[in-house]
Amino acid sequence: MNGIITRHGRSCVSLSHKISGNVALHQAKRGKRKGGQSDAPATKKAAATLAPEEVYFEGPPAITETIVPTISILTVVGIIPAAAAWARQAWVRYKITNRRIRVTSGVGGNDMAEIVYPDIIELRTVKRLFGDGDMVAFLRDGAKFEMRNIPNFDETIEFILDQVDADVAKEYRKVGDVTNP
Repeated sequence: MNGIITRHGRSCVSLSHKISGNVALHQAKRGKRKGGQSDAPATKKAAATLAPEEVYFEGPPAITETIVPTISILTVVGIIPAAAAWARQAWVRYKITNRRIRVTSGVGGNDMAEIVYPDIIELRTVKRLFGDGDMVAFLRDGAKFEMRNIPNFDETIEFILDQVDADVAKEYRKVGDVTNP
């Protein structure tokens, strides 16, 4: 074995031998070498079930949320709600895809909440002015996932209903929209 004598008089394996030994160990654990034959049926099945993720909507909440606070800025009391509404507009981003819903927020986009459609057990919505709306998704683990001021609400909720479980969509169409008693 080629070794290197350290200044303390100990022998150690050179780094190149150690790395090549780790590669051989890793290949032995996997059972196959890179570029080797693969299991064709498993590859076809994985390709069939994992279609590319398509983005339906990506952007900020609707701008209509800022109208009233901006008008109320004419009073001293209205400055705080206006600042909050504009901060929300600047820092919150929604991303709705065919697999998940993601809400990114915070000054640098550091806070992220994400759900996948199979986790949703119930949806509730409220429509707002100008075609916007709010949505609350109740999840399997008991948590709530809220999205406020979703733009193009009717089209967006239909897209989400196409992605969730059929029982959840059926229940939503029955009682989910709070504004339609």
